[in-house]
Amino acid sequence: MSPLPTTLTEFFTLCRNDTFARTLLYSEVPTYFTCNLFTLFYQLNLFYVFLVLSTRKFQLRKQGRAVQGHLNLYSTDALGRLYTVHPNNAECFYVRLLLINVRGPTSFQELKTVNGHVCATFREACQKLNLLENDAHWDISLAVASNSAQLQQISTLFSIILTTCFPANRKDLWEKYKDYMSEDILHRIRRINANPNIQFTSNIYSEALI
Repeated sequence: MSPLPTTLTEFFTLCRNDTFARTLLYSEVPTYFTCNLFTLFYQLNLFYVFLVLSTRKFQLRKQGRAVQGHLNLYSTDALGRLYTVHPNNAECFYVRLLLINVRGPTSFQELKTVNGHVCATFREACQKLNLLENDAHWDISLAVASNSAQLQQISTLFSIILTTCFPANRKDLWEKYKDYMSEDILHRIRRINANPNIQFTSNIYSEALI
């Protein structure tokens, strides 16, 4: 029995079979497709013993805003979630970085293919795409997290970037994403004071950094 497909491998399958999907980043796919759960039944022997397994499969959305120039294609505000990966988990970290930047890969091999060359590692692919030479990839990672991750995950990712990746312009990253990382504190203070008009303050930002 072959391994069950994952959401990521189903994304690769979708890109192989759908030309529009090949224009999308992994996190953009849920805007146009739903990932539905299917139950699979395997007959194990002649006595009709079945193994019931579940898998996921992407399907076009049936409702939403019609996408101009595409028949039966609808969009929503949904975005996919890419979970935070610590840079010490090297392979997964570089795969995640590529998924944020590479549109429509059809396999892990294509994900690490740059200008027709299949790189030996995902890190090499990131290097050839200049994703490791400045702070742009950290900016993109935080932007994706801000749109799709839980507030605590954004703060965790920022901490990981600061302590293990040493970005050149950490202050700029903080200034750009500090509202996202402080939003849960702001909500808590508004709730405690029964005042929905309280705005961000230096104390709130300081608490987010602790």
